[in-house]
Amino acid sequence: MLPNLKGSALISALFIMTLIAIAATAMSSRLQLDIYRTRISISSDKLKLASKAVTFWAFSEVAKNKSIFSAKNDYGKIFDFPERFSKIYPGVTISGELYDLQALFNLNNLKDYKYPKQFILLLENSMPRSNIAQQRALLDNLVYWISPYKPGRGHDEYLKYYSSLKPPLIPSFQPMQSISELRLVRGFSKKVYEKLQPLVTALPKTTPININTAPKIILSTLGNGLNEIDINKIYDARGKSGISDLNDLIILIKELNIPNDQVTIESNYYLSIANASTSELNLKVYTIISRSKDAKGNMAVGIVSESINTM
Repeated sequence: MLPNLKGSALISALFIMTLIAIAATAMSSRLQLDIYRTRISISSDKLKLASKAVTFWAFSEVAKNKSIFSAKNDYGKIFDFPERFSKIYPGVTISGELYDLQALFNLNNLKDYKYPKQFILLLENSMPRSNIAQQRALLDNLVYWISPYKPGRGHDEYLKYYSSLKPPLIPSFQPMQSISELRLVRGFSKKVYEKLQPLVTALPKTTPININTAPKIILSTLGNGLNEIDINKIYDARGKSGISDLNDLIILIKELNIPNDQVTIESNYYLSIANASTSELNLKVYTIISRSKDAKGNMAVGIVSESINTM
């Protein structure tokens, strides 16, 4: 009996030791995971704080009394975050850009009867292989999406289409909050979206095009449509520093037969893009900034929306 008892005791001891080893390994793994999560959380907070440097810099640029900006590229970029501030936050590398959103076509302008023609011209110029029927269908689908719901409308062809999707959708019936909503609108395929994405924006108010910062394809949609010669006249007039005299703008748009309310030389909406990175993480923050000027010329600046890693 004694040898059997000794064997049983040994097996029991080994079993207990195995359980302890398993428990210790699990606790160690859990501890390591918690440490990693904590480190990532701290790094994420550092990146968020560091990205504010770009936001505050953008605020200071937008709030300047000299409010006439010129474009640095074909997407409405007006400034790069100064490189001398790239290491202002210890352990984080910061970069960023500031864009004039009124260099682009505001999709929510389509609530106004004056702007559908401009959108058709944009579709025509950005998608030359499309025909007028396709362009008109895209316009109608988009106008339906952002138009307020009317009681008694019934189950029309649009609602029938959206309810047949898997999963089914209900149109927003309000202004777009983000251009990414376009992918939900009937007819706006991935290919169409990729063509329009760099040319459009979604702003809370009807906005004119800033003639100083708009790229050629946006300028081509002004008035009844501008040709290359007309666009070059705008480029010559704005030069490197932009048109700053309102009288010069009035003369130019009269010559090109552009409605006064379709263009401006001062914008009210801007996009700040902040990039912050460490050896472990990268963070991109998109901030839409609004500004307004009072009767004395003082600027008021605020945030319309902010999102992380996606528009």
